[in-house]
Amino acid sequence: MIPEIDSYNGIKDELKFFTTSGVRVKLLISLNRERMTMDQLRSEFGYRTSTILPVLAELKSKGLISHEDRYYDVTPFGRLISSKLIDFIETLSMFKTHEQFWKNHETYVIPDLFFRNIGSIVRSQIVEASPADLFEVHRHFLKLLEGCNVVNGVSPFLHPELPDMFRRFAEHEAAIRLVVTSPVLELMRERHEDVLQRFKAMPNFSLRVIEEDVRVAFTVTEKTLSLGFFRPDGTYDYNTDLVSEDSAATEWGNALFEYYWHRSADVTLPDSD
Repeated sequence: MIPEIDSYNGIKDELKFFTTSGVRVKLLISLNRERMTMDQLRSEFGYRTSTILPVLAELKSKGLISHEDRYYDVTPFGRLISSKLIDFIETLSMFKTHEQFWKNHETYVIPDLFFRNIGSIVRSQIVEASPADLFEVHRHFLKLLEGCNVVNGVSPFLHPELPDMFRRFAEHEAAIRLVVTSPVLELMRERHEDVLQRFKAMPNFSLRVIEEDVRVAFTVTEKTLSLGFFRPDGTYDYNTDLVSEDSAATEWGNALFEYYWHRSADVTLPDSD
């Protein structure tokens, strides 16, 4: 049997326990945030005591909450369960809110470990170009990078402004690390040899090449993540980015960058004639 299905068969009753009662979910999530009295719970949700008490008894019987000195609180086990429940709810909410984005892009190309933790980017927004402003996404991207001290990027395509853009950041002493695919590196050598030579002399700029067919493009700084994908037809969507300034998202993005960084190799640039 498929392991995940076997796991489901083992916990389907527990899953039903949460999904069949909104009261259970709301109480557990609230108590995960802070301990509360019965009066506070009634005031928070507008439920009667007769509605809340049986649910609290159920949660306590499962070892998810405790009751002491009038206060209800999650147990350590309850915090584990409620945290994963919150992650599940927030991730589904993100998929619903940005449904067309997730349906219309090849998001499955993200390495499996990071795909499983996609909930880290729930606090994000979609930036889209409009017919009246075709450069909205790129302009928004440049604005997000203003004042950053660290800029890490992975690019499977050569944007016309990419070399000059990173040169400007490097000259302002931001620490730049860039991973490109082999085809992109060859294009940079053909079209921007002068820029590459400038990069070579900059101690705060590092360039690596990856031999894999990377199908995601992103830039992450100490405070911002900007993420883009290819469409199902194989073309990159220049007109749409997922952007987040949430710390969990930037942590996820930096970990994703390190994944590609460690799978890439340093680029040796020849001396100029």
